[in-house]
Amino acid sequence: MAHVEPALAFDNFSGKLSRKERIVMRTRNGKTHAYAIIHPYKGPISENRKPIINAFSEAVAQCKTEMTDPERLAFWQDRYAQYSKIAKRNTTKANAQFIGAHTDKYYSTLRGFVIASLSIQLRSVQ
Repeated sequence: MAHVEPALAFDNFSGKLSRKERIVMRTRNGKTHAYAIIHPYKGPISENRKPIINAFSEAVAQCKTEMTDPERLAFWQDRYAQYSKIAKRNTTKANAQFIGAHTDKYYSTLRGFVIASLSIQLRSVQ
């Protein structure tokens, strides 16, 4: 006999149910998470944050083009495999070596790793 797992309509929620909703749903690594936005900031963006936001926006756009190119995708997959291997022992060392950031954040997805790497590169150029 076959094992059947019916798909439910709310298995892969993403975003809010309405514009004013404070509960946001997202799916990461196959698991759906819900989190609440408690005190959202509604003031103006400071001048110090603008270059960081712009670099992140450019990194996301560049990541999309890099992930569609098979050669660049293979390069990033290889680099991410090396990163993951070192990050299992020491995340801070792996981030310093592969991304250029001195944090202990582990990038659990290839896309997040690529965006972080490109964002750091773009900020260092500016």
